[in-house]
Amino acid sequence: MAISMQSSKGQSSGDTNRFEGDPGTYVFTLKEIIIDEGSDFDDKTKTFPQARLVWEDQDGDTFSDSFVRIPLGFRLNDKAKWTNRLSALVGRPLTDDDAARVSIDLGPDIQSYDDLAAAVGEVTDSGRKAFLKVLALDFDGETLFGRAAQLTLGVNAKGYNTCAAAGASPMPTSGGKKKKAPAATGEAEPLMTAPSAPPARRNPSGDADYGY
Repeated sequence: MAISMQSSKGQSSGDTNRFEGDPGTYVFTLKEIIIDEGSDFDDKTKTFPQARLVWEDQDGDTFSDSFVRIPLGFRLNDKAKWTNRLSALVGRPLTDDDAARVSIDLGPDIQSYDDLAAAVGEVTDSGRKAFLKVLALDFDGETLFGRAAQLTLGVNAKGYNTCAAAGASPMPTSGGKKKKAPAATGEAEPLMTAPSAPPARRNPSGDADYGY
């Protein structure tokens, strides 16, 4: 049974390449989400479930959007990095009224936030912390996997691309007044305005090292 988000009131496959690009805004589609255990920067004893969103660009290269904390109790906190990513995929900022419209399926054994925290806190036979893959992420019953969003990326001191907490935004729409149909061309008007050309890639060939 899928888990519904609550209002604020109340490891990946080996063929994944690292995306490397200059600072700028790029268009990606959401490919998959992996959840494992994270910890507080200053106090490592404070742990919590965190997500790694895997985004794919038009060339098939992927960007690892790591350290996305799952809000406590699956609350739709508008200041959370997690909510920013969902809003970008849905196409607008999500509100408390949207909470029940977002659901996440983590498998039959995970039916609550506490279940998730316990699962990722376990140690596997290999001695490593457990992780799990999100089976489904839906808004109004429609999947958010495969949807596009814009990610504004920077480069950290180690040379890796990163995306800030508020770094994801919806794809631009045409907006404005309705336009007249094009004269007898037989072609439909595009639903979205094409984004400007992305900044140059620093390493078009990719890197097999996932860096996570």
